Amino acid sequence: MIQLRPFTWLMPYDVYERHKVVSTLLQATLSPQDEEFVILDVGGRSELLKKFLPYPVLSVNPDGTGKICGDGLKLPFADNSFTAVVNIDTLEHLPADIRLPFIQECLRVSQKHLIIAAPYGSKGHIQLETELNNLHKQIVGRPHHYLSEHVEHGLPSPEHLANFAQQLLPAISQFHYAGDYRWQGRSFARAVQAHQQPRLLARLTNSYNQISGMALFHPITLSTTPKPNSNRFYLSVTKSA
Repeated sequence: MIQLRPFTWLMPYDVYERHKVVSTLLQATLSPQDEEFVILDVGGRSELLKKFLPYPVLSVNPDGTGKICGDGLKLPFADNSFTAVVNIDTLEHLPADIRLPFIQECLRVSQKHLIIAAPYGSKGHIQLETELNNLHKQIVGRPHHYLSEHVEHGLPSPEHLANFAQQLLPAISQFHYAGDYRWQGRSFARAVQAHQQPRLLARLTNSYNQISGMALFHPITLSTTPKPNSNRFYLSVTKSA
């Protein structure tokens, strides 16, 4: 049984989904009877993943939003320091050539398990994010901070994911997929277009987005194969014995 703090289902779906799924995959793998677990969240914000897990979580982030300030390419920990390591929505902000070394470094400090979550780079998803970033530039006058990095570095494609799994052998890799980039993209577009609306209408638009985007209204559907509109992949890696 997943133990959640109250009201996590009032979070924005996108934030809720990635932390909920990571917690579900972790708890399916780890024994709930063992109280000695410590999870490392590489790139995570302090305390956020703890809302979804009954285990201690230590977050490391280069921007100071984690418990420890550190670089995910050179983690300040010895080999096998943590029961499990997770990384949530960081991979897409890294240049493609350092993503595999980043994953390997996360795996190095894990005793056995690693879970990586990031937007799934299907052709449709990549095209939509490019269009949304252009919309942001057109209306707001500048690229969107996060989307511009997605566009610059590229979302992890199916080919990249297959290569990760191959390069991580003999570790065992398993993939899951969730979300729908279409409705999440429509919500983003409404928020951007609200910049052009009269103040009262803009407030109504943003309030609608906030309420309709709550996790409460969007049950998570997790699959082991990607759907045409899958928004995010989850890579679970288990070290070989």
